[in-house]
Amino acid sequence: MSHPSPGAEPVRIPADVDREDRVLADLTARQVAILAAAAVVLWLAWALTRRLVPPAVFAGAAIPAAAAAVMLALGRRDGLSLDRWLAAGLAQARGPRRLVPAPDGICPPPAWINPAVAGQARPLPAPLHLPATAVTTAGVITVSGDASVALATASTVNFALRTPAEQQALTGAFGRWLNSLQHPAQILIRAHRADLTAMAAQIRLAAPGLPHPALERAALGHCRGSAECPHSRSLKFPT
Repeated sequence: MSHPSPGAEPVRIPADVDREDRVLADLTARQVAILAAAAVVLWLAWALTRRLVPPAVFAGAAIPAAAAAVMLALGRRDGLSLDRWLAAGLAQARGPRRLVPAPDGICPPPAWINPAVAGQARPLPAPLHLPATAVTTAGVITVSGDASVALATASTVNFALRTPAEQQALTGAFGRWLNSLQHPAQILIRAHRADLTAMAAQIRLAAPGLPHPALERAALGHCRGSAECPHSRSLKFPT
């Protein structure tokens, strides 16, 4: 590895490495293709109708079409470009509504069913194709192709009770993990129900053996607070 000279300027690496390449005027190839196709269509329409339609009338009809093309090329919705978002919505609208797990395909209805009744019935369900094909005990999920997804469980860390040095070490370790990622990752934060009844019972039994009455009163107060603590909440925060 060659090291830069002391006078060399640092090279800035963009954080969004998945950003599409810009080919013309900060536009991607897909955006340029959409705008170019819309311009060609409008030019052909003008060339075919310029002897029949006044320019003001053609401009009134072409401006909404041009605005729609610009919105389609530059607009975004839910993190997707508007053209991909509309294509996904169209595929969802035209796709089957009922999906069932059928790796061998959907069997047709038996021949003894009345054709008139079968004609009035709903269409047959479509087979459900899941992206995962196998799950191992180690938490590795095999998806389509040769790709795999790994699941990892991590416990919580009380960041506020750590010393500044420990907080800096934890933050640095988390930053190194983020910088080491080469594929998309998803972090799921989940709060499970906590039943403190057993812990409170153990403290209550051990309280009389404490060396000082004040410690016994504090332990019993802690038991009462643990029993009154709400423990029926369960929240999920996918990120």
